[in-house]
Amino acid sequence: MEAVLEAVLAAFGDYSFRLMPLYLVATLAIALCIFMFRYGFSALPGFLRWIAPTEIYAHPSHMVDIKLLLFSQALTVLGLFNTVVIRTATIVLTMTVVGGLAGLELHDYRWSWLQIAFATLLLALVMDFCTYWVHRVHHEYPVLWPFHSVHHSAEVMTPVTVYRKHPVYDLISDAATAVVTGVITGLILLAFSRNINIAGIGGANVVFVIFNVLGSNFRHSHVWISYGRALEHIFISPAQHQIHHSRAVVHHDKNYGEVFAFWDWMFGTLYIPEGREDIEFGLADRDGIPIPQAHVSLGSALLVPVQESWAALSGRWRRVPEDTPETAER
Repeated sequence: MEAVLEAVLAAFGDYSFRLMPLYLVATLAIALCIFMFRYGFSALPGFLRWIAPTEIYAHPSHMVDIKLLLFSQALTVLGLFNTVVIRTATIVLTMTVVGGLAGLELHDYRWSWLQIAFATLLLALVMDFCTYWVHRVHHEYPVLWPFHSVHHSAEVMTPVTVYRKHPVYDLISDAATAVVTGVITGLILLAFSRNINIAGIGGANVVFVIFNVLGSNFRHSHVWISYGRALEHIFISPAQHQIHHSRAVVHHDKNYGEVFAFWDWMFGTLYIPEGREDIEFGLADRDGIPIPQAHVSLGSALLVPVQESWAALSGRWRRVPEDTPETAER
């Protein structure tokens, strides 16, 4: 347990960790500005009650979020989420195969700021593209859906909910991203130089650092923030991601993207709200009827998806015809 707590504390200095102090302070600062704009200075005494209501942060669903966060950190301590090896192996394999076939050799080269910006944005786009498809595939295939349903079973949302994930989902997502980014990185190295330079802060891609500073934590919260119709074709707003967690039928299969909305736009899954919508979080069937909470504890959140996925794999689950309810939200 001590090692887990040390891992959590270490994560607070990790720029890829959304709960690090920098991002939390930025979130509170943005929230304060929104609160003042909506309700005025006279309402300031109610700010903390507005941003962190007891009924949300003391909810049993939020307690499971915290337990899953700690469990994922425990797995990190054990080294089970180390995808650096996969990414490195993919880079080497790409360079060996492509370089050998094309007769390319590595060379030293001084990167210009324009090339650094290009490589930074390209890798961010590749990572976000992988996130979109890993996310979508987990929604569309019964064998994988149970592992992602843990995240969607959250009945309230807080910044911790982003870590309400089954370890199988994390492994698949991290491995897929490691392979694809490894291929792209290998190609960039062959094209430019033996050393790749990207704009980063604390080892994290600057694109995602900016994304986190500008309020990524609102995505999993009760605070409605919309960017407006034009921008929401480019970037996924907190409101759009909250819609993705909605039980309403009209919101099913929408807004899979993390940072960029144009993946959803390109592949027909974009939903842009016309105005503020009332949202009820959690799982629902095809008809929008709420599904009882199955992940009431850390144990059930870890074991129930394995049982459901095995049932699907064994053929006891099948794709459901269009005119009958499904057993999970899509």
